[in-house]
Amino acid sequence: MWAYLKNLKLNFILASVFYLILGVVLVVWPATSSLVLCRLLGGALLLYGLFNLVGFLVRDSGMGAFRLELFLGVVATGVGIFFLVQPKLVLSFLPIVMGVYVVMDSAVALKRTLELYRMEYPRWWLSLLLAVVGIILGLVLVLRPFSATTVFFRMVGVVFLYLGVSDFWSLWRVNALARELRKRRPIDVDPIDIS
Repeated sequence: MWAYLKNLKLNFILASVFYLILGVVLVVWPATSSLVLCRLLGGALLLYGLFNLVGFLVRDSGMGAFRLELFLGVVATGVGIFFLVQPKLVLSFLPIVMGVYVVMDSAVALKRTLELYRMEYPRWWLSLLLAVVGIILGLVLVLRPFSATTVFFRMVGVVFLYLGVSDFWSLWRVNALARELRKRRPIDVDPIDIS
């Protein structure tokens, strides 16, 4: 359990750092980074898909749990190849894809907000505000895709910077609250301690 929670914390930190770096790159170099970003996403999806396919072939394929792994592998491989072969076409609908992703990530932040509320954190509403703003920014990307690539990628960069900062803030608050709760009410197993 502890190893899982530490891995979860590491994943959140890595995702936040990735968001911040990607945000800075997109804000500073929007034109040159659009095709590079598309190819990087394509390469990452292709590697992820191939990794899942190899994992499926190595494991006992009769087990039902690994059928999803095969499906994800095939889809990710196909989408990755499409991103690599047709980057300009992908860039035409990328605002919608990125917007959907931002909305989903912000929905996960809403779940963290509920945890803060359940733990009676007095400023839980700040986390709620950050999540709602993230959802609104994602919806703006979906509903008002920008025709100018430079403007769009700068907007995406700002959104990623925002996601990185809000994820760091939420993780920091959950960790601080877990330490505070442990001091006030020590318990044997603390399922929210991810520090």
